[in-house]
Amino acid sequence: MIDSLFMDLGAVCRNLLPILGAAALIYLCIVLRRLAGMLDETTKVIKGLDPTVKSVNQSLEKVQAPLDTVVKYSHTLDDMHDKTIDSVQRMAESASESVDKVKEYVSGKLQEMDTYDAVQPYKPESSETGE
Repeated sequence: MIDSLFMDLGAVCRNLLPILGAAALIYLCIVLRRLAGMLDETTKVIKGLDPTVKSVNQSLEKVQAPLDTVVKYSHTLDDMHDKTIDSVQRMAESASESVDKVKEYVSGKLQEMDTYDAVQPYKPESSETGE
């Protein structure tokens, strides 16, 4: 009984298989035709964008020169900033060294005065005492 069922199904499949294959081929042809139509539409859209792309390229070429100038000025400002920082640092170092030298000089003079005062007794002058 099962053998006869499989035999009958095999006969039906042998008859249906070419029909189903033909239907699949027809469906594949329809899909390929729609795909070809979509590619044609895409090509038309892309060709329609060519003037826009050309316009954008021209605008970019016009903007490139000012951008190059801005970059050049930016580099110049960076260099000026770096040199200003170096100059201020050198000026601060020089001022610090000068202050140190003045401190040493004043300290030396104060020590000389203290040494002089310690060696020499204080003698009031006549004008200070009121005589």
